[in-house]
Amino acid sequence: MILDEPKEEQVTRILFVCTGNTCRSPMAEALFRSAAAEFLKCSVWQLREHGVDVFSAGVAAWENSPASPQSVEVMKDRGLDLTQHLSRQVTAQMIAQSDAVLAMTPRHQAVLQQLSPADSERIWLLGGSGVDIADPFGGSVEEYRQCAGEIAEYTDRWVRRLLSKKVDEL
Repeated sequence: MILDEPKEEQVTRILFVCTGNTCRSPMAEALFRSAAAEFLKCSVWQLREHGVDVFSAGVAAWENSPASPQSVEVMKDRGLDLTQHLSRQVTAQMIAQSDAVLAMTPRHQAVLQQLSPADSERIWLLGGSGVDIADPFGGSVEEYRQCAGEIAEYTDRWVRRLLSKKVDEL
């Protein structure tokens, strides 16, 4: 996504946010892309043509860090590739240009609402009210698998919620 370009009305932009943008939010981005492509009956590479743009960032990200090795492995097991992912810090502009901002924890949600108060109505928790997606950072591959499974469950719900109108347009 080119962050300096104005928001296109026909594009639905979804932003996933965690702490460092190396574990949860990149996995959520990849899982949402995959579920969205299946839902819209297109390839992941055709999502933009179908008016869907998905990206991720972190509230305390070191710029250009790769996805954690465990995230890469767990996504690879699901047929998804995180090897090209580079972390980035969330900005108020990213939030303003997004139709939905999905945070992993209530703390992330609060930080995002402080960063961009005017956009608070579009900042939600991925897991729903009060649900905290635990950070697997530094944990075992099994902990990452459990986290990815939880994220996949929630991203599937968000795909239906955010993209149902797109299916009606096809």
